[in-house]
Amino acid sequence: MMCGINNPRTTLHALTPIGQGTAETESLTSYFCRLAYSHGITARNLAAWVLEHFEQPIPDDYRWFRRAFAGMSEESEQWAAWLAALTGLESLDRLTLVPWRHLISNASLTSKSDRWCPHCLSEDRASNQPPYLRLYWDVAVVTACARHKVELTATCPHCGLSKVRHRASTVVPGYCTACGGFLGENKAKPATPSALWHARQVGQILAHRPTVSADQAYTLLETVIERMADSRVSTFAQMLGLSKSGVWHWLNKGGLPTLPTWLAISLHGGIGLDQLFSGDLADWVLPTEPAQIPIQLSESPRKKIKGRILDWSIIRAQLQTILNEPVPMSLGQACQRVSVDQKQIYQHANTEARTIVDRYRRYQSASRQNRETRLGKQVTALLQERQDAGFEGLSAREVRQTLDGDLKSVRHSLRYIGAAIAANDT
Repeated sequence: MMCGINNPRTTLHALTPIGQGTAETESLTSYFCRLAYSHGITARNLAAWVLEHFEQPIPDDYRWFRRAFAGMSEESEQWAAWLAALTGLESLDRLTLVPWRHLISNASLTSKSDRWCPHCLSEDRASNQPPYLRLYWDVAVVTACARHKVELTATCPHCGLSKVRHRASTVVPGYCTACGGFLGENKAKPATPSALWHARQVGQILAHRPTVSADQAYTLLETVIERMADSRVSTFAQMLGLSKSGVWHWLNKGGLPTLPTWLAISLHGGIGLDQLFSGDLADWVLPTEPAQIPIQLSESPRKKIKGRILDWSIIRAQLQTILNEPVPMSLGQACQRVSVDQKQIYQHANTEARTIVDRYRRYQSASRQNRETRLGKQVTALLQERQDAGFEGLSAREVRQTLDGDLKSVRHSLRYIGAAIAANDT
C-alpha cells in the first residue's frame, strides 16, 4: 500500500513571518515573540515548553532572551529548525543570519544593544499590521534605517530605559517591556550617508540567500584578492587596513572576513555586497586599475575539501520512498539514509519530515499497545498454568523472567504484570 504525504496538523500556530524576501525581513526573535502572543502565553513559557518538547534541559535561572535567536550560531539554527517542526513552515532560518555563516565571521556580528527604527514601528501600526522587529536591526554594523534615513534608537521614549525591546518574560513587539509604552514615538536623528550605505548593503543581502556555497567561499576570496590587489596579500591588506596574517588565515586556515571587512571590500571594489555573495563577478570593473604584478599563492588545504550541493527535489523523492516502505523509520534514521541533517530537512522538506515523524510515532504507539496486549495474555496464561499445577502465589519479578524477550522491554512491565496478577486474583 502506497503511503502518501498526509501533512499532519502543526503543533503550533503556522504564523506567517513578515517581510520575508525583502530588506525588512522579520527576525526570529520577533517571530518567536509574536508566536507566543498568538497563543496567549508568555515568551518565557513558550521557550520552556519548546525545550521540554524536544527533551532539552531548562536551567533554574532560565531567561529565554539569553538564547541567540537571530544570529548565525548552531543555537540559532537549532531554534529555527525546532520552530519549523512545530509550525510546519520552511526556511525559518531566513529569519536569522545562519544562511551567511559560511561567508561571514561571527565575530562581533550582532549588536549587544536592542535597537529599532521608531518610524518603521509607527508605520506598522498605522497600516494595521502587527509591529515587528527587523533582522537588520540586530546586525552590529547597522546603525540606521535606510528607508527613513534616521538613526536607530535604543531607549524607550516614555521611561527612558534601554534593553526594553524584548528582554522580558512577556513581550509584545513594538512596546516597552518596562512601562508598556509604544516604542514608535521616538524622535530619531538624521543618519549619516555612511550609516545609510551600510544599512542598504546589509538589507540587500538579507533579501536573498547567498548563492555562493560553502565550498565556493575560498574561490570568492581568492578572486577578490586577485582582482583588487593582483593576488598580492600584503597590498590587499594595506588597502583595507587589515593585517597580513589575517588575510593569510582566510586563505590557509579557513578563516572568514568580518562583515565590516566585507563592506570595506565592497566600498573599495565598487561592487555591491549582494553581487559579491551571488558570485557574479564576470562584469565587475574596479574603480581604479591596480598594478598587474601577479604572485603565486600557496595552495590552501581547503581546496581539497569537496562540497556537496543538495538537490532538494531528489531528497524529497528519497523521503517519499521512505514513507512508502512497509516499516516506518524515525526521522533520525531517515536523515542518515539521505545523509542530510535534521535541521536542514525541517527547513527545506518540512512536510515530508513531519509526516515521517507522525507516521513513526503512530507506529511506535501501535507497537507498544500490541506488546502490552501480548504481555497481558501471556501473564494470564502463565498464572492459569500455575494454578492448574496446584501452586499458589507468584511475584511480578518471577513472571517477568519467563516472558518473551521483546515483552521484557515493555516500559513499566512490572506495573502491567502486577495489574494482571491482581485482576486474576479477583
